Amino acid sequence: MLKVSLRQISYFVAAAETGSIAEAARLANVAQPSVSWAILKMEELLDLELFVRQHARGVSLTAAGHRLLPQARGLLHMAEEFEAVARVQGQELTGMLTVGCYSTLAPAYMPRIIAEFARLHPKVKLQLHEDTVDDMLEKLTSGEVEVALAYDIDLPDEFLKLRIHSAPPQAVLPHGHRLLDKPAVSLADLRDEPFILLNSKPAEHYFLSLFEVAGITPQIAHAAQSFEVVRSLVGQGRGYSILVTRPLSDMTYDGIRIHYRPLADDVPKQHMCTVRAPTSRLTRRCQTFQDICVRLYSPRGRPLTAAS
Repeated sequence: MLKVSLRQISYFVAAAETGSIAEAARLANVAQPSVSWAILKMEELLDLELFVRQHARGVSLTAAGHRLLPQARGLLHMAEEFEAVARVQGQELTGMLTVGCYSTLAPAYMPRIIAEFARLHPKVKLQLHEDTVDDMLEKLTSGEVEVALAYDIDLPDEFLKLRIHSAPPQAVLPHGHRLLDKPAVSLADLRDEPFILLNSKPAEHYFLSLFEVAGITPQIAHAAQSFEVVRSLVGQGRGYSILVTRPLSDMTYDGIRIHYRPLADDVPKQHMCTVRAPTSRLTRRCQTFQDICVRLYSPRGRPLTAAS
């Protein structure tokens, strides 16, 4: 029989995430000594030291605490799921769903997904984390994020992915550009022009690989981690860019129109997919999120790897 309670595990997770016993107690709406005693008792039962206590500086996880935190979060997710199924009749969902998303994808896709999820399941709180690829994978592995929306670039093979849709890269040109009369442009057409690189991960590796395959060295004039900064630099005539995500409006933040043209080159598409950690369990909330993504942005979902 289990000797550690879910309450103790929840206190442990709260203290680990806040770095404070007092803050964990505040969030749980209980007295601080109750949280301290529960965590101490948990350490005794497990015969492990989970925290380093620092007077007036809160708590920090030990190596053992770091190893147990993802499993603790997973147990709490499972307990929430069990409680929701037991308490709620029919298909109503409750609880928390934490979702990660690449920062370049989030503005174009996540607001509609969040709004649709809230319309169908108003009792679920969806918490969004906008991240780089490295941060997103770390949060998926630790259990801080349950599912993420990403491009399938530089993702480890063991992560569970469900393809939502595929999109080709396009040239982004300023107004009045000499190639706007062409229905499609090639990288060779742009060889000698200044290039504006989106250099956030994994976009930078993908876009530079397109030039490498074509045997062309781009003339990088500017590099920016912000998708909209890249678009605005194009609008100001500082060069061209290559992007995949295309907002509905071709106006930049500073009110200048830019133009998109397909690439004539045979280049690989980017695949948007949902991503889960290899050890994660597919909860009803997560499955619902994936179903909404597929329904909104794809005629059907096609697994890249095992996705259950």
